[in-house]
Amino acid sequence: TSMNASAAFVSPTQLSEDGDGYEGEWVNLEGSVRDLKTGAGTATFEVTDGNHSTTVVYEGTLPDTMAEGRIVVAKGQVEGDRLVAKQLSVRAHEGSERPDDTR
Repeated sequence: TSMNASAAFVSPTQLSEDGDGYEGEWVNLEGSVRDLKTGAGTATFEVTDGNHSTTVVYEGTLPDTMAEGRIVVAKGQVEGDRLVAKQLSVRAHEGSERPDDTR
């Protein structure tokens, strides 16, 4: 299967509730990073939307901005109850990160 440029954006809730429908599909999974673990060139972490979470496995160098609580888009292939990601994009900090003097 080749990487499809028009992979659907999905949430962990969508994958959880219709997991079989996404089996083998390329998707862009968006949510907040939890339980980030790295070692031997592989990272595993949970992507959560507040209702459900999906385990993501990624081989390669993580983006410098990758961290707990950051919003990430993981592009990859659904395999059972996890996503095997080939590409990670970390969103810019959320609005709550702005200094108080920007009001």
